[in-house]
Amino acid sequence: MADHDNETLTPTPGARVATFLNRKDVKQTVFLGIFFTAVFVVLGVWAYPKWMPVVLTKQMQANEDIMIWFTVISAPIAGVVLAIATKSFLNMHRGNTPPEEGVAIRNNTPVVIVWTATSVVFCIVAIVWGLVALNTDSIAAATDAPKSIVVDVTGSQWVWTFYYPQQNIHTHTLNLPVNQPVTFNVVSDDVNHSFWPVQLGVKIDANRLVTTVAHADPTATGPLDIKCAELCGLYHAYMETNGAVQSSADFNSWVSSIQATGGVQE
Repeated sequence: MADHDNETLTPTPGARVATFLNRKDVKQTVFLGIFFTAVFVVLGVWAYPKWMPVVLTKQMQANEDIMIWFTVISAPIAGVVLAIATKSFLNMHRGNTPPEEGVAIRNNTPVVIVWTATSVVFCIVAIVWGLVALNTDSIAAATDAPKSIVVDVTGSQWVWTFYYPQQNIHTHTLNLPVNQPVTFNVVSDDVNHSFWPVQLGVKIDANRLVTTVAHADPTATGPLDIKCAELCGLYHAYMETNGAVQSSADFNSWVSSIQATGGVQE
């Protein structure tokens, strides 16, 4: 018999891949991965918009878009991780020793390359998206500044107060006219707070002796919930108030009613 008849043929890469994909456990893991991916896509596209606050500004719409698209983009990654974890959990009672021919993931060059490349692409998308959003918002704020309504926001334990310098009124509720940009100048009288008008998609620190500026563009009318998003003491959870984005006529009527009482909301 010739020597070459005794040689063991090394499987080609394509044959190894085909053998791997035909394994029962691999097929089950792939099915689980597709299932979990579909779940996260449904959550991002259908469920999240229903669970998130009502969109009243361009900024809140941008926040919702980020939640939706980042969930969809990351769904395959989460699907793979959860599929492998689920399959491992379901098989852990067997106690079988892995086969000798099994290659550790850290030594599997194709897996390392694919996983690293996927992570890099996702990070690049996140960074670029963030930079574009920040620059767009900064440009919009500078452009809209001359026509913005200004609200000076002051946080103190444990209440929010608002001063409208153009209207010369002090209030404890935040009312804004629709379709008019607004600039918030936010400070604190004591400890650090965080100004969070939920439906506006704005959240910014309120610090003592430092003014921080936030910008919003109301596009729809509706009620507002204003909360403190930073632990600020014993009654932090009760540091909240309300308000609304109103039509211009309703906002002007509200301003006139406060001006008629001396400029201070009772």
